Amino acid sequence: MKLRTVYTSLLTLSTFLFVSSTLTGQCKDWTDASNKDDLENKHMFYRDAVKQKDFAKAYPLWKEVYEIAPAADGKRASHYSDGREIIKNLYAAETDASKQEGMLKTFLKLYDEEYVCYPKDKKGKDKKGYLLENKVYELYYTFNHDRDVILESLLEAAELNGQDLGYSVIYPYADITVNKFNAKKISADEAREVYTKINSICDHQIKSNEKFGPYYKQQKDAVAPLFESIGNDIFGCDYHVKKLRPEYDANPNDKANYTRIYELLDGYGCTASEPLMNEIYNKMQKERSAKLAAKQAARDKDIANQKAEWAANNPAIQAQKAYKAGDFSTAVAKYQEAINQETDPTRKADYHYYLAVTYGRKLKEYGKAKSNALKAASLNPSNGKPYILLGDLYAKSARSCGKNGFEQRMVILAAVAKWRKAKAVDSDPEVQANANKNITAYAGQLPEKEDVFMNGHKPGGTFRVGCWIGETVTIKTK
Repeated sequence: MKLRTVYTSLLTLSTFLFVSSTLTGQCKDWTDASNKDDLENKHMFYRDAVKQKDFAKAYPLWKEVYEIAPAADGKRASHYSDGREIIKNLYAAETDASKQEGMLKTFLKLYDEEYVCYPKDKKGKDKKGYLLENKVYELYYTFNHDRDVILESLLEAAELNGQDLGYSVIYPYADITVNKFNAKKISADEAREVYTKINSICDHQIKSNEKFGPYYKQQKDAVAPLFESIGNDIFGCDYHVKKLRPEYDANPNDKANYTRIYELLDGYGCTASEPLMNEIYNKMQKERSAKLAAKQAARDKDIANQKAEWAANNPAIQAQKAYKAGDFSTAVAKYQEAINQETDPTRKADYHYYLAVTYGRKLKEYGKAKSNALKAASLNPSNGKPYILLGDLYAKSARSCGKNGFEQRMVILAAVAKWRKAKAVDSDPEVQANANKNITAYAGQLPEKEDVFMNGHKPGGTFRVGCWIGETVTIKTK
């Protein structure tokens, strides 16, 4: 409140308009002034006030020495730069728009006056470009001024300074350009030209300017999102293809290179209809397919290894291999091992059945075959295969188990009973077919009634079949 109160009492709109009107561009200094000492003292006092940030105190002192000697002692441009610093800070505290307008006019005039009186810097270099950059910076960040006015100075500064355009105006340059493009006030070509120019300047300074290069890097990173927001509009697919095609052609088999190019083109809105996109896509698909094939081969190998390991530790698998190899004693041992390890009744029934097959059909140990077949049937009552096996083994043993023709036919009756049992418990088509085939094949070997009577028996009676079979059958005739 103190600053604003003092400022209001000292600075009025008419005061600023008066200052503006006195900026004639003449470069008067105090060297020949009659009150030179007084001017030098006031110059010193206002500068001390500026250092202390007391701009309201500094202003009237600065105004007095400036009106008489705008060029100070003819060797320094401090009255112009100090005046801008004072006005800029007082402007921030002012709430009256009309007064602010007068202050801004004075502020801008001081740039023109400085260049007229002091066109060269201490190294003898023309400083118009520098002053324009400073003006752009203040108009953009401090005064939030009209963008068209700022751009006019910006373009002139860019033309004058070229690759040495200051980093402080990079962001305003980009921001104004993007906003003008969005407002349809400049074309895509013009916006793209600014983008290219800004990146060229930043890249040049990053590479060659050790002191300020990091600042240009910060500005380049800061403006990137601005241009990305209009990227698809100002950077058409054709433009990017033209730019990136040489990079691809220089090393078309470099995966990292062509993947990067594909992602860039995809981000720029290029589609599969673009030949370069299609070419890279096909290459990536081929590579992807090769990777998938390699992964599948690796998976298949893992599965095979797992199966091999499982088989190596699975006695039932080892028993099957031994059986196929004709090593029936090993098969018997491994099936027995599988039975001892197994807890699932159905699988255990299967192992007993296979053990019965091995004993009966290969080792001719029919008693062991029978006991294992019956065990398999008890563990899995709905499986008819054990009964098919027993019927087959009984039938093959008819001659060895029957002392005469009648007894041999009784063995056949025992076999037929097993086949019928298989049909009764198992609806599997294969079991049914095998049972029916065998029953039909041996139907002609059933005894005649006369044969039954001649051997002291009656049809419907029972007969005890001996040998390893050891079963009682019901006598049936043809």
